[in-house]
Amino acid sequence: MKNLWCKNTSNCYTNYHSKFGFYFINQCLACEAIPEWAIPLPNVTYLPLDVEMENVFGTESLLMTDQAFNNSTYFRFEYAHGYLTKLPRNICEFYVVFIDVSYNLFEEIGNISCLRILDTLKMNKNRLTFVSNKTFAEMPKLRYIDLSGNKITKLDFNILNYPRTNILYIHLDENHLHTLDIGNIIVPNNTFCMLSYKDNKHPIKISNSKHFNLAESNSYLCGDIDFSNVRLNIHPFMTIVTNPVDLYKFVKCGKLEYHGATYDCDCTFAEFLPLKYNDFNRLFGALLFKSTCQNPEPLRGISVTELFYNESLHHLMVCDVQDGCPNIGRCKCVCTSQPSTDSLIIECSNQNCTDLPHVVPVTEHKIVLSMEGNQIQSVSSKYYFNAVKILNLAGNPVQSFDESIGNFTNAVEIKLTDHLLDTLPRSVQPLDPNVFVFGQKGIPCNCDNRWIGEWRKFKKALYPLYCSNDKNVSIEDFVSLKTDCDSKQVSLLPLYSLIPLILSLILMWKLRHRRYDVEIIRSQFQPIDENIQRRWKIDVYISFDEDNDDVRLFVLQILESFFRRKKISTYIPDRDSLPGRTKEQNIINNLQNCKYCLILQSSDMYDLDKSKSFTKRMEYKLAWDMFTDKTLCKILVINFDKSEKEAFQGMKTKALYRRGMGFKIYDRKHSLYEKIAEVFSEPLASNTKHVRQRQRTISAYLRQKSK
Repeated sequence: MKNLWCKNTSNCYTNYHSKFGFYFINQCLACEAIPEWAIPLPNVTYLPLDVEMENVFGTESLLMTDQAFNNSTYFRFEYAHGYLTKLPRNICEFYVVFIDVSYNLFEEIGNISCLRILDTLKMNKNRLTFVSNKTFAEMPKLRYIDLSGNKITKLDFNILNYPRTNILYIHLDENHLHTLDIGNIIVPNNTFCMLSYKDNKHPIKISNSKHFNLAESNSYLCGDIDFSNVRLNIHPFMTIVTNPVDLYKFVKCGKLEYHGATYDCDCTFAEFLPLKYNDFNRLFGALLFKSTCQNPEPLRGISVTELFYNESLHHLMVCDVQDGCPNIGRCKCVCTSQPSTDSLIIECSNQNCTDLPHVVPVTEHKIVLSMEGNQIQSVSSKYYFNAVKILNLAGNPVQSFDESIGNFTNAVEIKLTDHLLDTLPRSVQPLDPNVFVFGQKGIPCNCDNRWIGEWRKFKKALYPLYCSNDKNVSIEDFVSLKTDCDSKQVSLLPLYSLIPLILSLILMWKLRHRRYDVEIIRSQFQPIDENIQRRWKIDVYISFDEDNDDVRLFVLQILESFFRRKKISTYIPDRDSLPGRTKEQNIINNLQNCKYCLILQSSDMYDLDKSKSFTKRMEYKLAWDMFTDKTLCKILVINFDKSEKEAFQGMKTKALYRRGMGFKIYDRKHSLYEKIAEVFSEPLASNTKHVRQRQRTISAYLRQKSK
């Protein structure tokens, strides 16, 4: 059934439907056209059921009928003003749609999950004390429940079991609840007609055990709720929104009946005053003129309607805030939330404090911090500075602010009428100078503070700041006077003109010494051509000094074993060079076939008096050129025995180290294997065809040579 517009008092969209055989009912009709107590299918016959009591205690009974019936016959069972304590034991054998056992002796509802087509359950005026959230879980067609006038003291969380049920009306009036979770008041993303807790015998404490939040869950609410003549500790909707002003966005329909009730008209209540009156009236009860304030004392007895319109009373709607309120040693503060002025007031005056509080309560409001009459000499950075609206430091011997003064971006007043300041940090310049109230206390007018006068003139300061060394002159007037500061500035002009030249020279020097870093960065961000990638047949080309026994043993036994475990193929020149080619040809051809290159540097590896130093130098230069030309993916340089990097291609090697492609094997703080796995992170699939072809070539060459 498509969505319809409900024209009842709730005015809600809904897509609820209830199905009995061929007949459908949408919730709009259920809320508007059909009375709460009526059977929803007036054109269907409901046969009555008789009950036979089997004992005088009401614990054993049997349903009976003398009329013929079949699988399409519906029944109604009514037995009011009796002494039943349990439902008849054969009730599951009938298609019961309506049950009325009001004014009996039931102490529990029992297991009724077999009544899957039950529409109405009336168990009012019994002796029930508890309702489980499993009671109605398997009853998708249950529409109306009346449990009023019982002795219920406790409800499981979410007794309505939405969205598994489609209950429209539930009455829990005149019970004995002391606490109530929001999960038994609201029905997220569903619509109901009435949920009533009116005339409860005790005040009810509302809680939100699951920390449900409408905005975070992106949910909506729609339905009428009745708490008439019940005293609540808090309005239910106040527990489920972060910003009460946005409440109307999520509670788009339905109203709350709360007439005859009393409110705690404190700061929590005040959070809702920015709502439009129509939304406020709908969410706080249609008969607001009958609802009054219970607390605080100055507002006791005032109607909620009068309080809404009389803005002169809004400042009285406050709360004491305990959590996070500063209280260290002799520095004790009192914190008060006052939503009407968008303020959290932290009063710490005359408490022998020597610093601003390190921690303040969590709040959505601006902070008014009063530290008057303390012993604060220095103001240092605090995380909440950007939330401070007013800071009162009158009566404090403040001698300095640190650079964090620039974080007072939302401040409208910083009072410093008894300061001992000699200057201000330059970070104050983005702020409005009218924020600062210096009173009659001034600061020295000298060359170092000249910028303060220029800042105040440029920002058009309204309140004067006098020179402490000349009471009749403001610092703005001091800027206009001809002083020695002007000649000092003129003498410094040649020096200032050299600054761009010096900066240019520094930049050129940096670029020259870091030019290889630029090449590496450019290479890392350049894509590699697909034709080059298809040419790769081996993962890693290993360049090392074959004449160094320690290095050769490390490569062939330790490093090669690690690569095999990681399924990374390697090319080792002395082992894998194809016979019949020069060393230069082998280097060029095999480097082009490899994706990565590992250069294991050791002492004397590049010495010109060594026979193989030429090939090692060639391997390094060729690997670098191929890497920067994007025909080689990455290079990893490993320093085996503290060899000097400056000896050969030192600037390039240093650049590789800076870019994370270098490793010192004697560095015990880091793992060589982790570094290799990090740099060579994407090995090729094993190319067995290429390996076999190379082995056949070498074998054929050796056979021919032996002949």
